[in-house]
Amino acid sequence: MNTQLYQACTRIDLALGRGLCLLASLFVIAMMLHIVAGIFSRHALGEPLGGVTEIVSVYDMVAVTFLPLAYVTHQKAHISVELFTRSLTVFWLKVIDTVAVLFVVVLSSWVTMETAIAALESFQISEVWESGDGFLSVWISRLFLPLGIGAMTFSWILEAVRRIDELSRVNSRGMIVGKEH
Repeated sequence: MNTQLYQACTRIDLALGRGLCLLASLFVIAMMLHIVAGIFSRHALGEPLGGVTEIVSVYDMVAVTFLPLAYVTHQKAHISVELFTRSLTVFWLKVIDTVAVLFVVVLSSWVTMETAIAALESFQISEVWESGDGFLSVWISRLFLPLGIGAMTFSWILEAVRRIDELSRVNSRGMIVGKEH
């Protein structure tokens, strides 16, 4: 699939994935610094640093988990098992793969929509968590889910388009007909 639109979308997908992965990397560093500062404060100063557990669990862990999903998808780095499909013909393998990708697109689109609604509701009420030292605004971290899953969905949509195009050029004997555009 070599249309200009598809190539432009692929470049956007890669840039988005890399940007979100870089942001997640910064949250890994922040998580390490939060935890080290909490341990240092408790042992060296004799006083625990307030809110470390809440910040790590609300912001750092959520960002590290969800923001890199688009990059992982773009790199085709998800875990896959081919135990039942390795003996299939190329045609049937492509059919099953395409149906699976379409299913993932539908499912991840739905999850993106639901998490976006939850993030919007959290924003509207300025959601906070009570911690030992006061209140921690958590509504901002609710945006990580629709952002990460939405970017992953965009990657899966591009993969679905590519697989449908590829499937349309494979005959029932598994031979590719025609050439790429």
